[in-house]
Amino acid sequence: MKYSTLFTCLSLSLLLSACSSHPVTVSMSTTRFDNPEVSSEPLKVNLAVGHGGRTTLAIEDNLYNYDGTEVYGFARGNITAAKGLEISIRNDDDSATRIGLKYQFYGAHTEQSSKGNLSQAFTLGYEQNATGEQYSTYNNNWSCDEFSCDSTTNTSVWEHDTDIYDIAWVVGYKFAARDIIYGGPFYQWGQLSGYKASSNAPTEELKSNGYMLGANIAIEHRFSFGMGLAGEVVYSNLDWGNYSQSDTSFNFKIDYQF
Repeated sequence: MKYSTLFTCLSLSLLLSACSSHPVTVSMSTTRFDNPEVSSEPLKVNLAVGHGGRTTLAIEDNLYNYDGTEVYGFARGNITAAKGLEISIRNDDDSATRIGLKYQFYGAHTEQSSKGNLSQAFTLGYEQNATGEQYSTYNNNWSCDEFSCDSTTNTSVWEHDTDIYDIAWVVGYKFAARDIIYGGPFYQWGQLSGYKASSNAPTEELKSNGYMLGANIAIEHRFSFGMGLAGEVVYSNLDWGNYSQSDTSFNFKIDYQF
């Protein structure tokens, strides 16, 4: 009876500890879709929705554990500010917001582009991913006697922001009148900052940084009435703290050019 109670107590302790884990996470986007052909006319608008990848990393007790690439829905709006210069804003389902700039410095612009056009562009981006305050409650410090088990309830709270910066070079080739293939290398770097507090431990400052290096290739088809379809493959390597992992994501979008 006594050993059975102790065994049950230990099992419950391990189970509740596992179920109550709510690790701090960092997330970096592996969604690109930056067509290097930009309109030569200001105030041209493009709206897009789709599914794209993000590489998520869980941080628990200063250990880095790979979670893998997750797929999120996203919405994006682009507008040309000047000839060849485009501003974009994108929002992912996990509340990450990205603001981007793209400048086409080589090749014919969208209105003059035809089969065989070779285009090039640079992109810059900034993304913020804020969690807000999150809470978890768990039981530990189990003590058992012959008849029962008791435990202490602890509560954890944490909040953190991740700031990510992005730069890329994109090259495109129009192999048909309404079809283009494009892609290129990109580099992202950033910092996670915040805090983590527990009822049985002092407040812990959260701060870490890392980077992602990758490349993409995409194919896009534009219909005569303004709608476009695109798919891409993105290969990336995330390095955050002492952690490094390579991933491949497959993304899709549908857009409309006004």
